[in-house]
Amino acid sequence: MTTEWIRRTYRVLLVLLVCSLAAAVPAAAGSSPSEGARPTVVLVILDGCAAYSLDLLPSEAYLRQAAAEGFYQHVRTVFPSSTAAGHAAILTGKWPDENGVTGKQFMGSDGTLNGFSSPQLLEAPTVIERAAKAGLRTAFISGKEGVRSLFGEDADLAVSPASVPSWVLEEVGPPPDESTQYEDYCGWYEKLDRWVIDVAGAFVKEAGPGAFIVLNLAGPDKVGHRFGPVPAPETTQCLISVGEALRGLTGVLEEVAREDWAVVVTADHGMTSVSKAIVPSELFGGIADDGLAYSLDGGVLYAWPTPTTEEAVVSALKGAEGVAEVITTSDERRALLHASHPRSAPIIAIARQGYMFTESSAFMEYTKGSHGTLLDTDVMVPLMVYGPQAVKTGIGISEIGDTVEIAGVLAELLGGLGD
Repeated sequence: MTTEWIRRTYRVLLVLLVCSLAAAVPAAAGSSPSEGARPTVVLVILDGCAAYSLDLLPSEAYLRQAAAEGFYQHVRTVFPSSTAAGHAAILTGKWPDENGVTGKQFMGSDGTLNGFSSPQLLEAPTVIERAAKAGLRTAFISGKEGVRSLFGEDADLAVSPASVPSWVLEEVGPPPDESTQYEDYCGWYEKLDRWVIDVAGAFVKEAGPGAFIVLNLAGPDKVGHRFGPVPAPETTQCLISVGEALRGLTGVLEEVAREDWAVVVTADHGMTSVSKAIVPSELFGGIADDGLAYSLDGGVLYAWPTPTTEEAVVSALKGAEGVAEVITTSDERRALLHASHPRSAPIIAIARQGYMFTESSAFMEYTKGSHGTLLDTDVMVPLMVYGPQAVKTGIGISEIGDTVEIAGVLAELLGGLGD
């Protein structure tokens, strides 16, 4: 056995040892995704953002820049143009009469009104559920607890200010203190949205390549209700702040997913300027004493009358100042509006432009924006797709007209979610 043979054998064994150790060590966050790895896609839902809002932002605003660099257009959300129904349409790819989420509230079998807060009410799978089954890490991060409780059940991580895992507190910190909300209303919601986006960044780092994250950003909705939609300075600044936080998230995506990421930005509904109140208690008078339940959602009123009060309720609404349309159970418009699910109220009233349904006219002193109607400012929302995965996929959104089609875009960006 020669010395040279021993040296060659030693070198071969050393190379084999190094290769085996390298194979055993997982890739660190920030390393290039392996061949065939799933991309990372972030869906950003700007709660209460009308389509034209992004067009009116300053040219240097990040959301304007991202729209110019990616794919961008306006699409139509569902009726009613409200939070639960709007989110359900985006996440299930189904209309309200197919997914079961028909508005703000519904009448339970016990005769009481219930909000849409339980995932058991969803009658169609969400993209989150489908992504999880396909092996992707998933997260649902919301500025609103009700939205998290309805849509976050199937996610690996479900976060809202009311539900924060310990590791999020350690990595990101707590959400802004709710007790200080009214000291600086706009600033508080800017902090909340930045916190939601920071949690998303922490999850991307923790999950590594191959994740699907949904964000519900409450600021545009809350600030828009209080001060009015863009071009109100407060709401404009809120969207500028959101954009800067998303710029930071883009940096995290580039670090972790490299060339395999995309961001989709849209909204559940828009926002319309309002200045006048429709007060149902003043309309209905003694009718309510004979049996009438109703629910208010800005530009929409849902009513569940008894057989003896239905005619009087319809008459009162049709004769009211500020009411544009009253839809009854026999109205052919129900099918066109996808409002024929058993949970849909038998009577639906829609406000005219500038009006909203409210319990008291006094609320109008600090309510300048509303939604729920069929006005373009309520139903037309932005749709933006940007990032290298969008370019590689060749994703096109020019033919998409409704938010129910966004689920298909998400599935394509994620590499297919075989059902």
